Amino acid sequence: MKFEPKTLDFELSPYTGATRQTWIEAGKYLLENAFRSIRHFDDPVVLPRYEDEITYPNKNTPAWKVQAEYFEGLTRTLFIAAPLMAIEPELMICGYRMWDYYKAQILRAVTPGDPNYVRTYTEMQAEFGAGDPFACYQQTVETCALVICLEMCHEQIWDTLTKEERDRIALFLSDYAGNPTVPQNWRLFNMLDYAFLWKNGYEIDRDIMRDHAQAILGYYSGDGWYRDGRGFDYYSCWAFNLYTPIWNNWYGYENEPYLAKRFEENSNELMKTYTQWFDRDGFTNMWGRSGIYRFAATSPIAGNFMLR
Repeated sequence: MKFEPKTLDFELSPYTGATRQTWIEAGKYLLENAFRSIRHFDDPVVLPRYEDEITYPNKNTPAWKVQAEYFEGLTRTLFIAAPLMAIEPELMICGYRMWDYYKAQILRAVTPGDPNYVRTYTEMQAEFGAGDPFACYQQTVETCALVICLEMCHEQIWDTLTKEERDRIALFLSDYAGNPTVPQNWRLFNMLDYAFLWKNGYEIDRDIMRDHAQAILGYYSGDGWYRDGRGFDYYSCWAFNLYTPIWNNWYGYENEPYLAKRFEENSNELMKTYTQWFDRDGFTNMWGRSGIYRFAATSPIAGNFMLR
């Protein structure tokens, strides 16, 4: 199968014909293909694969990566489903009402004893960390994806939860937000976890929040670009210059105006140099871990429009 858009407008979008409606159609197409692999309502989002030596989990990876696979499948497909639910609250895909399915799967991920339970950072550390105080887990990344999606479809999922259910999710998020992370763009994941919690009325550790935000600002290398910790990568565009605008709106403008102002200035500087990301034919280098993320090429533009 291939995606064939029903809606094209070459006057509005002369290069591709793609409109907002085209992207909605594309999102539904991707979800339908993912959900063809989900046989039962209780099944996690695990897509078919045709090798088991490289991608995880495999025979050489630790047991916790099975839960990481479940959680990653949940949050990454929710990145497609969340904005679609906000547009079409009763969206049905392959016989599943999307907010029913994702609400159930999110609660399963944070409920001890459930087969799809992801475990808190503290539990992961006790079981798999072997005393390493700097151990980090993929689940930290996915908690950030989760909070972005929960904010996008707030009315469809978060607002329909009971207080006990919201508290259960908040406890899970808080444990990842307040514990060690990788000292590069991952700090932004902890920051957005905390920002979501604060925005929704929960207490957070403001000192940890400020430490992460100051460190992110310390990675700035000029002209709108950031180092990714000690390295350098195109994460400057789809992490640093997308997540900092979200953080500004959720938390920074109100609580850390100096840092928020600096992040905004940096985003504006990137808009002046952004075209240098591409060659004359519009291609980007296959650089570092960046290959797949070329799909996120427009992210910093969207982020810039979020700013004041």
